[in-house]
Amino acid sequence: MNATGTVLLLSLLGAPPASSSDPLCAKREPCRVVETLDAGKDAQGRSQQVKHLSLGWAEIDTASQFLGRKFGPGGRKAKGSRAEGQCEAAEWWLMRPTQPAQLLVSVCNDGYGGAGVGQDTVTVSDEFFTHEQTGGSRERWTTARTLQLSSLRLTSETLRTASPSLSGEMKEDGEFWNFETLRGEVTRSAPECEPGEPSLGERNLSYLPQVQVDKAFLQEGWKQAGLGECGFEAGNFLLGTQDDPKDAGLKALLVAPDTLLVEVRDNKWTGPSAKWLNDDHVELWLAPQAPQELTGCGKPTAAQLPSQWGIRLVDGQVFPAFGSPKQTLQVERAEMADKHGYRLKVKLPTPFKGISVVYSDSDSGKKQERMLATSAVKFGRPETLNPVRGVPPQEATCATKDGQLTVVRGPAKKTEPDVAVLRME
Repeated sequence: MNATGTVLLLSLLGAPPASSSDPLCAKREPCRVVETLDAGKDAQGRSQQVKHLSLGWAEIDTASQFLGRKFGPGGRKAKGSRAEGQCEAAEWWLMRPTQPAQLLVSVCNDGYGGAGVGQDTVTVSDEFFTHEQTGGSRERWTTARTLQLSSLRLTSETLRTASPSLSGEMKEDGEFWNFETLRGEVTRSAPECEPGEPSLGERNLSYLPQVQVDKAFLQEGWKQAGLGECGFEAGNFLLGTQDDPKDAGLKALLVAPDTLLVEVRDNKWTGPSAKWLNDDHVELWLAPQAPQELTGCGKPTAAQLPSQWGIRLVDGQVFPAFGSPKQTLQVERAEMADKHGYRLKVKLPTPFKGISVVYSDSDSGKKQERMLATSAVKFGRPETLNPVRGVPPQEATCATKDGQLTVVRGPAKKTEPDVAVLRME
């Protein structure tokens, strides 16, 4: 998405709002339309605009009752000061032909934290509206949310924090999620460990989504239909490289708290043999704590250690591995029609909050030659697994279309025109 809209910073507005003849400002003095932004065309080809209103200054206690909806007609002044416990009120409205104006977001900027330098930044482009808010004091934070205007659905959300390290450098952590593709990640900066204590450094941890599918797919449909765009495609090579894309491929998807679907493709299968490590197999790692909640300093405690299993592809046999887990995995297996892949339905021991799926490819049958994984997993390190992201059914589900799973967004929330689509937490 190429942003073609105008970026507006509330702290740079200059003149206080005066009375405006725009209908959005009727009986709402002080009120001024700061700018009208082109938002392209909706799904029906109709032009859209976003209007930005400056509404003067309000007492913080008074303003708080209006956040998330249209500011009332009184209680605001043309001039004010944050030092006197006041905040700058503003609104952004979506304007569409034949439909009432829709409030997108309402804010009242009191500096958003002890530093007093918080800002609201809005970017408008064809069909998309992004609101970014910054604030904080010693630790700074940024939140950004993007709406698709024709559907008024949230498409992505970002949270970043930055705090000074002992050396004075700013360390950034963050989370991102795309509601359309069901993809996202958590970023953790390199921790400040004790002297001499080893560190895993900065980590970028991709979420493995848990998404609801229909009962028919869960029972038998998974044997015939692929994971499609819903399946998380592994892209981390732990061993070797891949010159030919047809040589190996791995997708994974959680479809229940205890059920994992795995799809493996290869152009040559090996096994079974006396040593399962030399056969084509899937390795599954589970950990009791969320990877992003672990520091990555030193060695994990006994309570944090992950468990590992191996699943041989050609017969589905399960082998306990790292941690010698006592629980077993229940595995159903189906060969793809083209003979170049297997699908696995794995019943998992619960609970767990970290997971990683690895495909170990051995064309020779004598050693592990390629290892493709859903995360940059390090042996025995729970901090390197994928965090799990549960997707509520009202947000999105996955359904079969043309033999593959596809993302199905939940219905757009119905919002009254004077209630903001984006509510500030």
